[in-house]
Amino acid sequence: MWTRVKQWWARKEQSERPTPWLDVAEQPLADSVYWVLDLESDGLHPKKNRILSIGAVTVAQQRLQYGSSYYRLLLYRGKLRGDSLLIHGLSPSELAKGKESKQVLHELCEQGQDKLWVGFHAGFDAQLLQNAFWQELNWSVRPSIINIAEYLPMLVDESADSHNTLEYWANYFQLDGVGRHNALGDASVTAELLLVVIAKAHALELYTWAQLNERLKQWRQIRLHLQPSF
Repeated sequence: MWTRVKQWWARKEQSERPTPWLDVAEQPLADSVYWVLDLESDGLHPKKNRILSIGAVTVAQQRLQYGSSYYRLLLYRGKLRGDSLLIHGLSPSELAKGKESKQVLHELCEQGQDKLWVGFHAGFDAQLLQNAFWQELNWSVRPSIINIAEYLPMLVDESADSHNTLEYWANYFQLDGVGRHNALGDASVTAELLLVVIAKAHALELYTWAQLNERLKQWRQIRLHLQPSF
């Protein structure tokens, strides 16, 4: 009984520790510092699969800071399915030389401290990180990650709703991240798309994430209203 109480209290303390990412609510679009990340996993089920690699790059003063780029392979000795190998291209021999997950998660949070975290279809990455934080650090928290994919159809091309993928936008803007398709290359492409979103938002006289999110909410309501009913 006492052991369970101690475990519960340790987890409570972990869940109440400060989070490294900033709250997006009233942060400015242009003057914020961003931590743009991408994860590769051993499958596409966010609640079951594990993180294999993490890439991240800082965006500050509306520039990619490649000098602070971050890329790590995580130690992994499990079996990899053929379809996941085709997606991420990471071999078992490479992953067997990776770093311990706890160390990588600590590094990620340390370098992402006091920044806005950004991803593409970021809900998947947020769930993977939430699971990893709990399993490796006994930390019950879901990362706050801006999902840049939400804004691009509204700001650039409404028809992209049906094919709103990183590959589509990379081709659309002719972006070529370093080392694509690994996590760092995809993170750099996502960072370039973040700069596109900021520029397009400014053209509409939107200067904070709160303003941009309010415009996105209105846009979605209008589109829903205009959809034909059968």
